[in-house]
Amino acid sequence: MGFTVYYRSTRPVAPAEADAIRQAARVATENRTWLGCEPVHFFPGDDSGHLIGGSKPNFQPHPDDAAAAARSGLSDGTTRDMLDVLCRLSRHHGIDWELSHDHDPAIGFIRSGIYDDSALDQIEAFADLGDILGELGLDEDAEPGAAPDRGGGDRSR
Repeated sequence: MGFTVYYRSTRPVAPAEADAIRQAARVATENRTWLGCEPVHFFPGDDSGHLIGGSKPNFQPHPDDAAAAARSGLSDGTTRDMLDVLCRLSRHHGIDWELSHDHDPAIGFIRSGIYDDSALDQIEAFADLGDILGELGLDEDAEPGAAPDRGGGDRSR
């Protein structure tokens, strides 16, 4: 399932400033597996000069990817961590962010390093969605309409 959380600077940024913010984002996202969500990253600049990026939450990581992440010994990067990185960038670079996702063009803002309640509510909901799907036994690779695998073994007898 494709789904992206987008972030857009609320003002245009100069190329040198954009480069500094991109570099700071790279540093801030190091030393995590980013299994639960893609790290903060930015797309090529738009014509208006705004800095735009996006991160896809991973609601149900593949078991092989989860095992590799566990072996790495690194902390996972989640949607909450993505939000924290954007807040740090906001504080350290004086940049505010408008947040959206594929189904809502305005979920909230980060201003002066602080997210608003509506942004937090949406990000918290994404952060919990993978756990909920896992508890339900849903598999994103399953056929549409198929019953969830409840671990009951071979039922073809």
